[in-house]
Amino acid sequence: MSVQLKLVDRVPHQRFEFDYNRNTVFFQSKVIHLSPHEADILHLLLKNRARVTPLAALIRQVYGVTEPITAAVSIRVAVHSLRKKLGITGIKIRAEARIGYEIDSANVPELDLGLSEKILSAFNVAQASGNQEIAVRLQAMLVELSAAKNS
Repeated sequence: MSVQLKLVDRVPHQRFEFDYNRNTVFFQSKVIHLSPHEADILHLLLKNRARVTPLAALIRQVYGVTEPITAAVSIRVAVHSLRKKLGITGIKIRAEARIGYEIDSANVPELDLGLSEKILSAFNVAQASGNQEIAVRLQAMLVELSAAKNS
């Protein structure tokens, strides 16, 4: 099952899609492969766009409760790599000294996090935390929403 966060820029020919499940960004017929850490970071930054995401929140998103000593450095390296990979899209990640990171909202197309994306986010959290019962229920909800949308 693949659910994608879709961003459509104000210019119709510039389409940006982020497939969190596959760690992939699609932009103007280009495929940008992300590491799992980069995808986790981008997902959280997009959800929190227009406000700074604290470094501690990014560390929790990427590592959960098993945070290594080098987590902060690892996040900085992943953000650096993510900036390079997203350069062609025009999306910029800004650092807020000693606080965290944010997506420069002036360069981000509209993102509509509808019900399915919210359920997908909860599904990912349930899977990551090993709560299979909840993950199965959320997955069923996603299938029902998809079927209702297509009918």
